[in-house]
Amino acid sequence: MMYSQQEYDMVRRQTMQIEAEKRALLRWTLIVVTILFAFALVLSGLMYQRYSTAEGRIEEADTRATTAEAKLQEVSKELDDKKKILEANSATRAKQDSVIQNVVPKMLNRTASDSELGELAHAAFNQPGHVIQLPSIPPNEVLRSYRYRGEGRPLKYTFVPGLIDGKWVVYSLLVKNQDDK
Repeated sequence: MMYSQQEYDMVRRQTMQIEAEKRALLRWTLIVVTILFAFALVLSGLMYQRYSTAEGRIEEADTRATTAEAKLQEVSKELDDKKKILEANSATRAKQDSVIQNVVPKMLNRTASDSELGELAHAAFNQPGHVIQLPSIPPNEVLRSYRYRGEGRPLKYTFVPGLIDGKWVVYSLLVKNQDDK
């Protein structure tokens, strides 16, 4: 069987067309793979950048956490110290309040001793404003100076009466401190 020239040309054209389609498909495949490769490369670069910055952030966060823990310990220690001071002050305040509650009635009845009045003067001096309120007028016999030995040193206080808003008060003034020479 013999083929004519026309059939040869037709087979050649079909083969060339099939080859052209294969090349076009390969070209598009290569373009798509190249674009995907470039995208994967860019994505890998971004992921590495985020990884490296995340590592820096983690180190920074660890540093800040360590600093915060150190500050927390320091502040906790200061808070404990302040609580101890506050407890000591509240104990002192309670003692002073009990002295005031016990000695003021004796002072008004003129039965308090000089040592008790010295304690009262010291307790009144440590009150806010160096004043205590009285239920009635203080007797004239107690409005004088009293010595008190506190904290290992002698102190001298003087009582001064006053009438504020219709209520009697007595001020305790520190007249002499042994440290003031």
